[in-house]
Amino acid sequence: MRGGIIALLIFLWLLSGDEGPRLDHLQKALNELQDEANVSGNRTFGVNVSYPIPQSVSAELTKLFQPEGRDPRAHYYHNVTGSFKGDWSFDEGIAANVDQEFPLPPAPPKDETKNGTAIQDGGESIKEITASEGEGTKQGGGATTALAQEAGETNNTITGDEATETPVDTIEDKRAHFLEDVEKFRGPFQFNESGSFTFNIKETKATEYVNWVKGSWTFRHDDNEDYGIALSVQGVHFVNNGTFYMWGIPEQEWMPSWRILDLMPNNASFALAFAALQEHYQKRIKVIEDIMEGHDSLEYPEASLSEPSSCHYQMYMQLGAINPSVRSTAIKDLEREWAAPQGISTIKPPHLNSTLFIYSPNCRLTIGVKKAEGMKREKFYAKAVNYAGMAGTVAFIQVFLLVRQMEYTPTPSGVSKVSYWTIALQVFIDSYLCMLHLTTGVLIDFLFIPFVAASFFSFVLVAIFGMRYMLVIWRIQRPERRGRRTQAAAAAAAAATSAASNSTDDNTANTAATTPAARPADTMPGGLPFPVTAARPTPTDDTDSPRSDMQALYGRFYWMLIISLITLYKIAISSTRVQNLMISVCALCLFSFWIPQIVRNVTRGSKRGLNLWFVLGMSATRLVLPVYFYGCPENLMGHEPTPWIWGLVVWVALQVGVLLLQDWLGPRFFVPKKYLPPIYDYHPILPASDEESTRSGRAHQHDCAICLLPIDTAAQGAARLSSVVGSLGRLNYMMTPCGHLFHTDCLEKWMRIKLECPHCRAYLPFV
Repeated sequence: MRGGIIALLIFLWLLSGDEGPRLDHLQKALNELQDEANVSGNRTFGVNVSYPIPQSVSAELTKLFQPEGRDPRAHYYHNVTGSFKGDWSFDEGIAANVDQEFPLPPAPPKDETKNGTAIQDGGESIKEITASEGEGTKQGGGATTALAQEAGETNNTITGDEATETPVDTIEDKRAHFLEDVEKFRGPFQFNESGSFTFNIKETKATEYVNWVKGSWTFRHDDNEDYGIALSVQGVHFVNNGTFYMWGIPEQEWMPSWRILDLMPNNASFALAFAALQEHYQKRIKVIEDIMEGHDSLEYPEASLSEPSSCHYQMYMQLGAINPSVRSTAIKDLEREWAAPQGISTIKPPHLNSTLFIYSPNCRLTIGVKKAEGMKREKFYAKAVNYAGMAGTVAFIQVFLLVRQMEYTPTPSGVSKVSYWTIALQVFIDSYLCMLHLTTGVLIDFLFIPFVAASFFSFVLVAIFGMRYMLVIWRIQRPERRGRRTQAAAAAAAAATSAASNSTDDNTANTAATTPAARPADTMPGGLPFPVTAARPTPTDDTDSPRSDMQALYGRFYWMLIISLITLYKIAISSTRVQNLMISVCALCLFSFWIPQIVRNVTRGSKRGLNLWFVLGMSATRLVLPVYFYGCPENLMGHEPTPWIWGLVVWVALQVGVLLLQDWLGPRFFVPKKYLPPIYDYHPILPASDEESTRSGRAHQHDCAICLLPIDTAAQGAARLSSVVGSLGRLNYMMTPCGHLFHTDCLEKWMRIKLECPHCRAYLPFV
């Protein structure tokens, strides 16, 4: 005990690490951030603008922010935290005009390229703290030298009337060598093609009129969704007119936040953005101080698949105006209720969309986005709650259907009709849904309660009812599996004995085809075994115990579950085409859960093993979620509808149709007779010598061991020659594979309870 405590203390000490370097690193980042805030305080509108806006871009911004026919009464959402999705296209005409206004400067001599390199290299502290605030930046990039150089050029700026006489020292002048090859700057991504984008945005209130914006932007091509350009975005949102001014930079790079001021169109907007910027700096400084004092933790965002690119983007966005018939006070009440729910009745959320214009000064790119569809986080949360309610309801209905199926097969005879793999595949689907909902609820804080509730119902379906029913089926069908092994061994021994004696005739061979081989010493004339009354010893198996059954069942199930999860992980990190292919294959396999039952009905010659409501209900409820995600255009994850989902629906419906026809027309109605597997005949034709022996005083061998009454084994006189009458006579008795005779009614009632011979406890094949 003492040694365990010491080991635990050593482990905790190792985890604690040395706080000295960490605090030094945070202190350095704090100092740099304070210097950056001081630099922003010295900025002046129109002075030292690093990236002047070309006239052709300004004309597009005028069209964006001041469109013709704009209603002066228009109002907008004040906070659009959520996501936007849409299509983007490259405008070659505007890009050509930009090249004419700002031609690329010639490459400077090699000894002048050191300044540009110094600007790119530098410390990482501020960028890492930016990552801790969730602004989407990654490790790498520069801050220290660039920050010092920017501070120096700003402090030397002459304000007032003398500002116009001071030449503007722009980044284009300092980094001219970077502009000698725009294609190298752009990277391998083809901007001359159209594609789709996703913009995840988060707003925080900075001042009464301005919100601070941060988020992530991803460019993708329509024909290749494997990779794209991932950007970290920060900027400001003027809430009164719905305009956004933002910078987008590659995730591996860093840019000071005060660059936002360079995008302002006039002095009034500059002053509003400046106040919001100062509030933003104070919040970031407070975050670092809290981390140093141990009140907060440093978090790093996850890396994304992004192609290399060094383009910086000026991003301008205009929200779509809300219908003037909706009062602005109603919108404020709606947003206030979303932010702090009080149960107040509000209006239906108006439609959200936006239009964007994107300009990259160092890559000379102009990109347009029209009518990008947006979804606020509150609406997403409402859809998530509705989805969780739907998933929970579906799981509850499935619990009810499974309980009804278990009540439909209360006896071993009924359970033996059910396919183990049919139930196992459905339990697999429920296991995946349970883990998917639970993982989503844990990773996304505001979805925790609804998704954990949905996960709970799936867990009940799997752990309490599904696994229990699987265990019952496994135990009941265990003698069947053992019987197949015994029959195979007996058939091999009988074949060897038959080859040695060479004394069997055609009638014996035909009878043996439908009756398992018996011991040569116990056969009657004609090849059938004598009905014996003495119980035969049944070989025991040490593994036939409830504990071993449970270990075997759970062991196989969880091993297959782990292997399948590893496979799904490999699929998730693969390319989009591989993902689509593998998801289609996995969905086809998992939703073939009725195929094992169809096969069992054919091989066993049985029907009505599953309750009709269980078949119809499970088929419908298990298709609800796939159809929602891949058939509904307004689904939670934003998946585009795909036509193959209706093929999956047809595939499940086809399986259901075959099951119903098996119940109505027979389990083997669609299989040619020559391909049918042999089944045991409980009504064989007993030889005439057996009838004579019955009349001679051996009738005690034909007494039913269940009711203790005599058994009529054959028709009398000429009736025996009639196939119809003879068949009716054979229906009065049943002979087991172990050679015991019983009344048909008696044995059928017995087999509804146990599939074991009443005499010797040998396994009885199902009828």
